[in-house]
Amino acid sequence: MTLPEKLPIARMEAYHTHYLGKTVAGRLFWGYETFAYSPPIAQIKDKNVWQYRSDYAVLHLFDDEGNYQSSKSFTCGKGILCKGDILTDKIEEWLSELGEFTYCDIEIKLFQTIIDGFTFGLIPNKECSMIELEPSNTIAFQEPWDGEYYT
Repeated sequence: MTLPEKLPIARMEAYHTHYLGKTVAGRLFWGYETFAYSPPIAQIKDKNVWQYRSDYAVLHLFDDEGNYQSSKSFTCGKGILCKGDILTDKIEEWLSELGEFTYCDIEIKLFQTIIDGFTFGLIPNKECSMIELEPSNTIAFQEPWDGEYYT
């Protein structure tokens, strides 16, 4: 698998790339909701897997060249289902702090960061020849690297 230098990501309104865009200053951003399990879901024998899940609001920030800079995250906590629009509201709060911006497609370099012991980012999966958005691998990208993603 040949990885792209920069991965194009297409904005799809009301879906995983809804909060995708560029600030007036040129910074790129990607906000979304995701989740992680501790321990990994494959190791959970209990039928009530929700008690091991943490839901997250995340905002990743990049410079104008697509280099990862930082992330903001929020979780209601392990085993606590976030009620209502709390995660969406948090993302929109962070976006309001960015100043003027435009929702649009972006191109960013692959990255990873650790949040609460979980790896977040765009991680290559060589077995599947895809790049997955972790930790929940909710969406994945594949050749021809045109910005379209798969769930």
